[in-house]
Amino acid sequence: MPPRLIQRHDQFFKRLLDQPGAAGALLRERLPPAIADRLGDEPPELLPGSFVPTELAEYRTDRLYRATTRTGRPVLVHVVVEHKSAPDPLVALQLLGYKTQILQSWIRTEGRAAGGTARALPAAVSMVVYHGAAPWTVPLSLAGITEADDEVRPFVADFRYTLVDLGRIDDARLSREPVLRVGFLILKYGARDEDLRGTLLRLGRAALALGMDELVAMVRYVLGEPNEVEAGVLRAVLAEIVPGKEERVMSIALEQFKAEAFKHGMAKGQAASLCRLLSRKFGELPPGVRARIEAASLEELDVWFDAALDAPTLERVFDAH
Repeated sequence: MPPRLIQRHDQFFKRLLDQPGAAGALLRERLPPAIADRLGDEPPELLPGSFVPTELAEYRTDRLYRATTRTGRPVLVHVVVEHKSAPDPLVALQLLGYKTQILQSWIRTEGRAAGGTARALPAAVSMVVYHGAAPWTVPLSLAGITEADDEVRPFVADFRYTLVDLGRIDDARLSREPVLRVGFLILKYGARDEDLRGTLLRLGRAALALGMDELVAMVRYVLGEPNEVEAGVLRAVLAEIVPGKEERVMSIALEQFKAEAFKHGMAKGQAASLCRLLSRKFGELPPGVRARIEAASLEELDVWFDAALDAPTLERVFDAH
């Protein structure tokens, strides 16, 4: 199998939706207007847990959010990310199973009023985000995959789900939220088993078509992902996309990457990010190396970050200080 830009789709998508503003933008932009227009101004609350069974975890990721309508009623939005290259014909049935689990969980935690009487169930809606190459040809409802006579159909269980098919959405319309737009762009072009350099070229050109900020953000994502992209390959791709500006793009992206690390705990966050970057390049880090990084000053970490981009070996990273 060729090397991939994204090794773990599930982790990538969860990190993407954890970015400030990303989950709220997804719900407001991709839920049906009849639902999105009813939501209040508060950002959605991420609820704990996953409803995808272990045997499907390689192909599917989920996030459950609680939003509130302008009238104060709760809406549970189950976002399922389909990682298969082609849609599953029975996905609506599987979504029904997830929806049942979600409502049963809600009954256990919030299903009783103060006097012990049963409360009405909240609205629970499903959204599927799909980034496979093949078009989504599966019906968007449970009734759509159910065979029944017309006289019987009114008694058949049914619900609709929202589909976000990234491959059929124009790049500029993926999202109005920059972080979500670039993340979706990477899922759209970078999650397939294709030539890595070709993927980077296609992705980089698509990002640049949206703007230089999007290109820098794309590079920042690539630097932070556990993948097999070497800094030299990324720099060569940038030289082809933006001749003469590749060093500046790399430098800005790296500075932004380090700034994000600072926001997540200053030295502790940057040490963790550096370990992740070095593990991506050189494999499992020896315990002594991790201990050295975790004990380092901010100044040392900054120097090692810069050195990590071009160092041919793990040892050479620490020669820079």
